This record gives sequence, structure tokens and C-alpha cells, in this order.
Amino acid sequence: MSTERNPLSDEVLRRVGRNLLIFQQIEGFLKALMGNFMVAGLPSNLAETHRQKAPTSKKTLGELVGKYTTEVLSDLGETASEPVVPADWFASSLSISGTKEEIERLRIDLKMMTDERNDLVHHFLPRWQANNEELLTETLDYLEAQRNKVLPLHKHLVTCLDNARREFELLAERLQSDLAQSSILQNKPLIVFFSEVADKYPRHDGWAYLSQAGSLAVRLMPEETKRMLQDYGCKTFKQLLVESGIFDVVDEPLAGTNFRTIYRRKSELSLVD
Repeated sequence: MSTERNPLSDEVLRRVGRNLLIFQQIEGFLKALMGNFMVAGLPSNLAETHRQKAPTSKKTLGELVGKYTTEVLSDLGETASEPVVPADWFASSLSISGTKEEIERLRIDLKMMTDERNDLVHHFLPRWQANNEELLTETLDYLEAQRNKVLPLHKHLVTCLDNARREFELLAERLQSDLAQSSILQNKPLIVFFSEVADKYPRHDGWAYLSQAGSLAVRLMPEETKRMLQDYGCKTFKQLLVESGIFDVVDEPLAGTNFRTIYRRKSELSLVD
């Protein structure tokens, strides 16, 4: 086989490299999306938990496409499944919704892109004959048509990745703000008081009665409790404890439809009997 160069063969090689780069970029976009499409963990160490996720770098293009079509794409008429995480975790996931026809079109395009990439990588050689001008011309047309087929999907993934990055940046800012607010709240006198009551008057299982703690707060800290909405932004003691972020708060069922609220500091690990 002759390897002598000519303008036509050089252009074929240029377009082969261009198309391979497009396919590698698409694969990179999918790895980035599937590696970051869900974040979950305790708000205090969410970033570290996310960094320790299993990498997607070893997944094949077919595996990435499969995960993308089943875990990210969703029909507008379908109910998106919520991530299953512990109650005190934060979770957020990326979802791309569209009409049934739009989602089906995307899935078809993803399958087409995978087939085109495999054809170029594994079955291109018969199209390469450096001294066959007619075949090289056909090959140029094949490569140009291939590029035009996959560019819309390339553009779609670029847009998705940009949107996902913006959303996660906003999420990180919001979490930092929430954590800062929670930290400020934890040092407020009323929160400190409820912590002391929980430590001083727990049940045998480590839980304390919110009604008892609330009565003590009204009696011993009357001015603080009167200004609770103004100073803390909370209408009830229960809301106050939940928003502080340092208590587990549970409604314990009683006879009939009644219940009582119990709470404990999060450092306590005993369970409700």
C-alpha cells in the first residue's frame, strides 16, 4: 500500500483526526456529566464525599451512553425518581426532561453517535487508499457527513455540561450560606438552652421531650422566647431545633392519632425504641 502524500489524502487524514477529536470530546462530556450528575452527603462534608465518588474514567462509551439515557434523560410525563439517601443527607441530581419525542430523538442520536464512532475507529481502513482518488473523494464525503450527524449532539452535551456546572456552583453557594446561617444559629442563647435541657433531662434512651424543654424556656427565658420569630426567624420551637441543624427531631406516635415531639443532639446515637 502506497503511503505517498497528496492534497486529497492529507485532507482525509485531517478530517479523520477532526472527527476522532469530536468523538473524544463527546465521551469526555458524558464522563463529566455522569461523574457529577448526582451529589449526596452530609452538608458539612459534601464536597469531600463527592470527590471520593467512584470515577467514570474507565467506563466505555457504550456504558456512559447507557447510564445517560437511563439515569439523566426523562420524559416530561414520567415521575422522576428521588435519590434514596439518609434523612440527614443532602442530595441533588441532574435531570434532563423533554417531550417523549424529544427524549426518543436524543436516545436515537446517542445510539447513532456510538455506531458512527465505532465505525470510524474499527472499520475505517477499507476507506483508506492513498492513491485511489475516487475512493478518497467518497471518504471525504463520508467524514463530512459523519461530522454533520454528530455535531448537534456535541452541542447538546456542551449546553448540558455548562448548565450543570452553573447549577452545582449555585448549589455550593447556597449550601455554604445555609451552613453559615446554621453555625450562627447554633450559638444563639435559645439553642444553647435547648442543648443544655437535652443533656440534663434525657429519657433512658437519650431523647428529651420538646414540650418539657419548651415550658422551661418560656419560664426561664421569657424575653428570648417572645422574640424568637424576630431574632431566629422561627415560629415554633420545633422549627427552631430543626433549622439549627444540630438536633434530631422526631414526632413520636401515641395512642390514637396523638403524638409528642422528642429531640436529642445529633451526637447522640441511640435509636427510638
